[in-house]
Amino acid sequence: MTNKIFLPLPEGALCLIAASAFCAEYLLFYFHSTTHKGLEGYYHTLLVFLVGLCILSSIAGALLPTSFPVDLCNGIAIALQGLWFYQTAFVLYGPMMPSGCKLGEMSVTCHSADSEVRSELLANFQLFVAVLVVLVGTVVSYGFAASRYGKYEVKTLHAFQVGFDED
Repeated sequence: MTNKIFLPLPEGALCLIAASAFCAEYLLFYFHSTTHKGLEGYYHTLLVFLVGLCILSSIAGALLPTSFPVDLCNGIAIALQGLWFYQTAFVLYGPMMPSGCKLGEMSVTCHSADSEVRSELLANFQLFVAVLVVLVGTVVSYGFAASRYGKYEVKTLHAFQVGFDED
């Protein structure tokens, strides 16, 4: 069985396709966020920020298609965006609504300005925790992969040097 390439694309083309999809998502949530005020608008604004990071990292992946750090940043940005979707759903429409705020018929309202400020600070803390969890997960995963598979280049280089010295 042979692999057939139906549409050969240059290096980094997939990243540009992903960047265009993230741009569409950015525009959707940017204009969607303008209709939301207060706590709901704040969560959507943070989501728009994370989608913007996905756009930037995807464009960087198109410009530097062989860069591991760029690919890693792109993966981190996409993971954060996905986590923030869940966080927004659980807070605004689920069981994690901050005290002093409630979901009405059309939007989330907070009883006082202090409740809204406290809720926005809680959102910042939740985003910080998400970033911390993703970074710790990335470091642990990288450490595991490096300990298991990371010495291949060193062994190859050492074997090449030993073979070269014998000649």
